Amino acid sequence: MKFSFEVETELTPEQIWPYYAEVNNWYKWEDDLQKISLEGAFETGTTGEMTLDGQPPMAFTLTSVKTNEYFTDETTIPHAGTISFHHELERLGEKTCIRHSVEFKAVYHKENVKDSQFLLGIFSDVPASVFALIKAAR
Repeated sequence: MKFSFEVETELTPEQIWPYYAEVNNWYKWEDDLQKISLEGAFETGTTGEMTLDGQPPMAFTLTSVKTNEYFTDETTIPHAGTISFHHELERLGEKTCIRHSVEFKAVYHKENVKDSQFLLGIFSDVPASVFALIKAAR
């Protein structure tokens, strides 16, 4: 299951991308981020760890990265499944569509309403983070 939010901006993908590729810039658009580290370059396969408000540290992996277009980071939740955070930049003529999605894939059970409520809780701050990203990139 997946929730997505998208908005258009006059910024180019090249103006936005540094706020993804340099993880220290994530503090400028991820309001609940307490700590983040990356064990290598911002490329597919690199791992890292982040801590969000009120949460224990979470390991993540960059599962796909294409400069100025998209990246996905994935976290495994023990005894539940995986959460993927998709970040996409799509050029639309003179504008760019920014699309952030959060996806949950259950591993140990069939997805259910409780999973959707859990995912919605994670997704709830996504629109604000996208607008914060635009503000930071300006």
